[in-house]
Amino acid sequence: MFITSAEEFAEQFNEKYPGIFRRITREDINDMTACGLIHRYRGYSSSMDGETVRAILQYEQLREKRSVQQNKDEKDPICKICGKLLPPNPEGKVGRHKEYCSECEPIRNRDRQKRLRYRYRKVHS
Repeated sequence: MFITSAEEFAEQFNEKYPGIFRRITREDINDMTACGLIHRYRGYSSSMDGETVRAILQYEQLREKRSVQQNKDEKDPICKICGKLLPPNPEGKVGRHKEYCSECEPIRNRDRQKRLRYRYRKVHS
């Protein structure tokens, strides 16, 4: 079944796929037509073009999730012991980022040993 109107195709698509990431508009359909993604044979095919639009929306959703995850990962570094904010890493510097502030750096080994003793006691008791 071919549909000739972008507005009609958008309405039918939104009815056919109610739980999709977001609703499709006429402008979205016109943009996809201009890019050559859909409307290749002088009409909109509800099966072929509908699946293409559904896949594009799924791609948008995955991409948005990935950008949210990257924003979570790029939070400011804090000291593992006291929780103070650490200075940002200098640009171009190679290696691991600092995990302890200058005050906690000397007691870092003691904290590490405390955790190791705790794990050892937990396993061997």
